[in-house]
Amino acid sequence: MNRKILITGASRGIGFELAKILLKKGDTVILASRSIENSKNLDELKKISDSFFAINCDVSKSDEIDRLYNFTKENVGSIDILVNNAGRGIYAPVGTETAQSIKEIIDLNVFGLIYLTNKFAKDMVENKGTIVNIASVAGRKGFAGLSTYCATKWAVVGFSESIRDELCSKGVRVITIEPGLVDTEWGENLPEAFIKYKESVDMLKPEDIANLIDYALDAPKNVSLNEVLVRPTNQPR
Repeated sequence: MNRKILITGASRGIGFELAKILLKKGDTVILASRSIENSKNLDELKKISDSFFAINCDVSKSDEIDRLYNFTKENVGSIDILVNNAGRGIYAPVGTETAQSIKEIIDLNVFGLIYLTNKFAKDMVENKGTIVNIASVAGRKGFAGLSTYCATKWAVVGFSESIRDELCSKGVRVITIEPGLVDTEWGENLPEAFIKYKESVDMLKPEDIANLIDYALDAPKNVSLNEVLVRPTNQPR
């Protein structure tokens, strides 16, 4: 297909599985995460295709987003698809969170996503491109102990719907993916009860979400899956 695609949070999980799918299709992929340049996972990608670039980037920081933007422009030029996948969640009951932990989650999950989208908005309009924002079931329902995380995912849903309203007339698709429990390394300081809850559910696999994103990207240009909520079959909420 030879589309030019930028994926954040690409060193593992959903982002990495999506990269494998897209490289098999002949796309050129820019992979960004905090420590991807030395990741052993890149060896697996090289077996598929060498049409990718990897750059260490903490998308919670504006200067690193600026550097990612410049790197992308220098190496592939204009992009067709932006996948905002990087995210973080820390379990902390209200009243126990610190200023630092609150800021870190908001800076990554909200600020980084919004600022990076703004940087590439011109590309999206010029190429009638697609923006994929990874939200969560937590962007629809609150979960005890994850209030800041939930707040950020509600923000992602609101931002996505707002830019969709702004950009749809310009031929830009905005797709929001809202997964339930996915079998990844997500979640810090999770209590034993939450871990047991996760283990009681037949969790989605990262490749399940990657395949869903691929399906949405391959839909005809006049078809936009604006918002997709996907849970494991036996996840009750």
